[in-house]
Amino acid sequence: MSHHQGTFDLARTHAEGFEYAFLKATEGSSFVDSRFAANLANARAAGLLVAAYHYQRGDSTAAAQAAHIMRTVPADVPIVLDVEANGGDANLTRDIVRRLVAAGWRSPLLYLPRWYWQQIGSPSLAGLPPLWYSRYANNQGGAASDIYERNADWFAQHWAGYGGLGVAVLQFTSSATVAGHTPVDANAYQGSREQLAALLGTNPTPNPEDDLTPEQAQKLNEIHHELFGPRGPQGQIVGWGTKAGNHTAIGMLVQIVNALIGPAASRVPGSTVQVTAVDAIRNVDGITYQLPALIAAAGHTDPAEVAAALRPIVADVVGPVVGDVVRAALGADNDATAAAIVDGIADRLAATGAAA
Repeated sequence: MSHHQGTFDLARTHAEGFEYAFLKATEGSSFVDSRFAANLANARAAGLLVAAYHYQRGDSTAAAQAAHIMRTVPADVPIVLDVEANGGDANLTRDIVRRLVAAGWRSPLLYLPRWYWQQIGSPSLAGLPPLWYSRYANNQGGAASDIYERNADWFAQHWAGYGGLGVAVLQFTSSATVAGHTPVDANAYQGSREQLAALLGTNPTPNPEDDLTPEQAQKLNEIHHELFGPRGPQGQIVGWGTKAGNHTAIGMLVQIVNALIGPAASRVPGSTVQVTAVDAIRNVDGITYQLPALIAAAGHTDPAEVAAALRPIVADVVGPVVGDVVRAALGADNDATAAAIVDGIADRLAATGAAA
């Protein structure tokens, strides 16, 4: 999906049997899809798994494109590079992916059509994520499931990959009717919703019957983005830097974890991955905050001691951000309530005797 489809009823989309939506976010070093923020909020509120995609441009540097992505896409949203016409080569793709992963973003898939792969010389794609591949049997439309079923034998031969990568998601039509829109691209994944969530590296998003209203879910997403997403100079930690710039408080904690436990084995043979921001802070259930447990598992020190040492730092750095977000969420008429919430969070963060 992108702005080309306009407003899209994603609750109806989920009701029609779809489980995930891939949303255009960015292109090159400056373009932002005008529907991305709304599509992301609506898709999550509808209970769809989500990923964002970035159209790679060969005339922009990896550093500029990665920075643009990180300014736009929340760190808890998987990002897929879309590499086709005027997209540059696989080395540019590798550089962008490397920068994103190093900063805590996930890049679980690569959209690089076979025709473009051949156009750039059929290079090895080893070390890049598995393919989101597009191959259409014909332009006959209808419901996505009907299109796939009537061409199932033809599609069966197109799950093999190229360049050393396998195909994880198959875009099998550009002519589907979805939630009253046509033509729409539709995709298949040969596994369960839970398996796709694991591939994307995300926690399954809440279903509409959960307690949160769409408005509450959107506000929660905004708060999560403020805490985990990219920062401007005001929100970065001066003095805790890399060649790419200073880190946020969350980035500091992730860097500490990676320094202590080292890189973990990747699903790609011969490579490793580092702990991402969300994985470092919370468990797969999205509730259990596990940074001390990770450190304890490494056998380096008592997690309670680490927590006690980090709490004042986190309180000083995260506190002002939390305060701004809470006040914005509650509005100007609820300043007393906002102040009480902020004070309570500050007390919990700074409490060295609190449980790790």
